[in-house]
Amino acid sequence: MKKIIIVLAAAAFALCGCSGDGGGSSALTVNFDISANPCNEGEDVTFTNRTTGGKTPYKCEWHIGSETTLSGSTVTHKFSSNGTFVVRLVVTDASGDRAERRKNLVVNPAVVGETGELTLDWVGRMEGYNSVAAAAVADDGSVYSTCRDNHLYKFSSTGELQWRKPIFTATSENSFTYVTPSIDADGTIFCGGGSVNGDGVYAAFNPDGSEKWRFKDFWAANGSPTPSCFALIPGIDENCIYVGNTGVTGSVLSIDKATGRRVAFCKHGSNGPTGGARTGIAISKDGTLHWYGGVYGLFGAVKSNFGSAGADGADYAWSTFSSGGASDYAQMATLASLACTTINGDACVCGMSTDLISTKLYAVDCKTGREISTVRIFDTDDQDQGGIVITPEGYMVGSLNYTLGQANGGIVIGDPKTSQIVARYQVQEKVSGAAAVDAAGNIHFGTESGYYYIVKVAGGNCELLLKRNIASLITEDPRYASSFSELYEAKIWCSPTIGDDGRIYICFTDEDTRAFGGVAVLRYEGCTGPSASEWPMMGRNRRHTNNQN
Repeated sequence: MKKIIIVLAAAAFALCGCSGDGGGSSALTVNFDISANPCNEGEDVTFTNRTTGGKTPYKCEWHIGSETTLSGSTVTHKFSSNGTFVVRLVVTDASGDRAERRKNLVVNPAVVGETGELTLDWVGRMEGYNSVAAAAVADDGSVYSTCRDNHLYKFSSTGELQWRKPIFTATSENSFTYVTPSIDADGTIFCGGGSVNGDGVYAAFNPDGSEKWRFKDFWAANGSPTPSCFALIPGIDENCIYVGNTGVTGSVLSIDKATGRRVAFCKHGSNGPTGGARTGIAISKDGTLHWYGGVYGLFGAVKSNFGSAGADGADYAWSTFSSGGASDYAQMATLASLACTTINGDACVCGMSTDLISTKLYAVDCKTGREISTVRIFDTDDQDQGGIVITPEGYMVGSLNYTLGQANGGIVIGDPKTSQIVARYQVQEKVSGAAAVDAAGNIHFGTESGYYYIVKVAGGNCELLLKRNIASLITEDPRYASSFSELYEAKIWCSPTIGDDGRIYICFTDEDTRAFGGVAVLRYEGCTGPSASEWPMMGRNRRHTNNQN
C-alpha cells in the first residue's frame, strides 16, 4: 500500500510540473528561451523551459513582471504595456531542489499601422550612403544633393540625372561628404566635403556642372589648418557665403561667393572658435552669425565684422553652453541644425542639445548670447542629430531619439515664450533630421526606420495624418521595381525639403548594404507648400540659404 501511494504522488507531481532532460546526476541548471526579445505590446510571447540537471520531472513556475505567475513547461503571455520586464523561472526538481534564472525582456510599444495616401512623383538614385545632407531645390525645379560617395548630384525637375560631379578628393576611405548643398539666387551651388586628414574643401558649381571655384584657404591659430568640413549648411548673403570646419582648431570664415577668395575669418584673441562649426552658419535677421561647436558651445558673431577684419580676423561676440571640452561632456556634441526666429520682438537663435540634466530645446538672444528659453525633455536618450524648425505660432519643433522599449522618439513641440512642451508625437523610432512645416501647419519628418510621417497639432495633441514606408513606396512602383530591387529597408537620416508647389523631397539610404541611396520626390494632397513661418525647414528654405532675411 505504501508503494502505491508513492507512485500516485509521483504521478501527481508530473501532472502539475513539467518535464526536462535532466538525469539526476548533475546540478540543477535553469535556463529558458523567449520566442521574441524584444517583442511588441499586444503580441503573444512564448517562454520555454530548457532546464538541465537535477532529477526530473520538474515543476516550473514563471514570474513575469511583478504581477503575472504562470505554471508549465511552456507558457504564453501577452503584454498589455511596453517597457522592460524581468522574467523569472523557478524550477523545483523531483528531489525538492530549487533553482532559478532571470532574464530581461524588452517590450516595445504596439506598432502603429501605415495610414494616409502618399504619391511617389519620382526617385533619383545616388551611389553612396546619404547621411545628414538634405536635398536643395533650385528655382527651375532642379534638385541637388550629396552623399558619401563625395559627389554632388543634379536631377531635373522630372527626375533625370543631369550630372554627377566630385566635390573633393578623399585622403582616406573614411573621409566623407556630410554637407547639405545651398543654392544662390543666380543658381550657383555651394557645398563642402572632407571629414578627416585635413582634406576639407568648399566648392562652387554652376548649374551646368562646371566648377566655379574651389576653396581651401582655411585659417588656424598655429598656421597649419587641418579642415574637416562637417558643417551642415553654409549661410548665404549678398556678397559672401559663411562656412566653418570642425575640430579643436576649427575656424569660421567668409568667402567671396563670386571669386572663392577668403574675405575674413573668426578668432578670439590669438585662437579660433574652438570646436569649429558643426551645424553650419545660421544668419539671423539682425546680422548675427550663429554656429554650434559641440562641447565648446554655441557662438555668435557680428556678420559685418567679417567684411572688414581682413588679416587680423574677426572676434566672435559671445559664446554659451561651453564645457571647455571637459571629458564629462557637460554639453554633448551634436549635429542638430539651428533655426532663427523672433521672440517678444527680439532676434533669437534656437537649437537643441543634451547636457548633464536632459535633452533640451533652447532659445538664445542673438545679441547677448543669453539663454531666454529652455524646454527640457527628460525621458529620451541623447540626441546627436536632428534640429529645430519653427511653426506659424512661433513654436520650436525638435526631433528626438528614443529609449529601448519606449515610444519616446518622434518630435516635440515647445513654446519658447513659456518654456513648456505644447505637444509631442511619440514613436519608438529615431528622428535624425530636422522636421519641416507645411503651409497648413502640418509637421513632416522621416525616421531612421524608413518611415515618413505627417502629423497635425490640435488642442495639445498630435494627430497622425500619414505614415508610409519609403522603401515599399519605391519598390512597389513598376517604374523603379527593377532599379531599386535591392532596397529592402530605407534609412532616413536627413530633413525633408518642401518645395513651393508642395512637392516633398526626402533623401534616404539603403539600410541593408548602406551602399546606395536616393532622393524621393513625394506628393501629399494636404501639402501645398512650406509654412510662412520664420524657419519652416532645415536651412530655412528649399534653397537652404540658412539666412533669416
